[in-house]
Amino acid sequence: MSVLQDLKKYLPKVQDALSDLKEIDSYLNEISQVGSELSKVDVKQIKAASFKAASDYGKAATDYLAAMREMSRAGYENSEEITRLSLALQNAGDMTAETAGQYIAATDEAYRLGGSVTELTKVLDGASHVASRHSVNMTELANGMRLAGSTAAGLGVEADEATAALGTMMTATSRGGTEAAKALKAILLNTSQVADETEGIDATGLSRYEKACEALNVKLRETRNGVLSLRDPMEVLGELADAYNRLGNADVRKQNLLEAIGGKETAVQLDALLGQWKTYEQMLGECQSGTGTMAEAAAKSASSWEGSANRLANAWAGFISSIAGPEAVIKATDALSGLLGGLTALAGKMEELPALGTALGAFLTFKNVGVSK
Repeated sequence: MSVLQDLKKYLPKVQDALSDLKEIDSYLNEISQVGSELSKVDVKQIKAASFKAASDYGKAATDYLAAMREMSRAGYENSEEITRLSLALQNAGDMTAETAGQYIAATDEAYRLGGSVTELTKVLDGASHVASRHSVNMTELANGMRLAGSTAAGLGVEADEATAALGTMMTATSRGGTEAAKALKAILLNTSQVADETEGIDATGLSRYEKACEALNVKLRETRNGVLSLRDPMEVLGELADAYNRLGNADVRKQNLLEAIGGKETAVQLDALLGQWKTYEQMLGECQSGTGTMAEAAAKSASSWEGSANRLANAWAGFISSIAGPEAVIKATDALSGLLGGLTALAGKMEELPALGTALGAFLTFKNVGVSK
């Protein structure tokens, strides 16, 4: 019975490793199709590197390759560095590879960071720091930046300012990133006096909003070098917040401003942003002092029970990979599936030694095939 029991304990581990390798090869196939310039040697090196790189972050090799697939689709030449950044972001924000990839790509494109891991890390560290200190869901924050980042950047709003504004509205209203992003776009467009038909903002609405701001002694424009120009939108909002928070709830000027922004949801979000401006300033400071936040989260993940389990699984899958090629993996997985099913029946029928001999033979054949590789 001891031989059979040992097999029943050992074979599932082999089967798990083989299943992981099948999934890994599937990811590699997708990556090679996206990056047509990749050679077979390149793909083999990516596979070998995936086990250690993933283990550094306490993630499975499949998590690493899923992230690399997203980064390859986004066209990054430094895909390995960006993939590691994605893993760090996934750990910090408990988000999927797809969401992390979208967050990175949207931020990179909006702020024209050119794929700089250093600059992207600054932005994402700040966001992670804010999320860890407030009731801000990183996935929702990622969705918000993906939707509003381009508009914010185009109007001169820095990434940390946009992050803090979104975080403030999400915290104060308990709404998601999509609602906060839509409101932030409307607020910034109105404050910068930019009409946008798709957002329902026209000249009449812009004029009404400007007059509501002027009623609070806040100007949207200033004369610089003899030229009348629009002011920085976040500076304007800071002054609006100061004036807004001095008004009583029944003051008509407060209601006029909220009505001028257009739409009930946007009004709720503007009230939250202005009313909680101190929270915005706190989050902005946290964004700017968040260096190393994701690295810290990655270290915690790597040292966790789940991280240790993933490292063990990576090491085991890496070992199996080193002794068996893709075709052998597929054949062995199918063979072991049948073998495992048969072992249960064999446990109660030890007299059927020929069947046991066949099972042992199949297992040893797999080992020999692997060694011969």
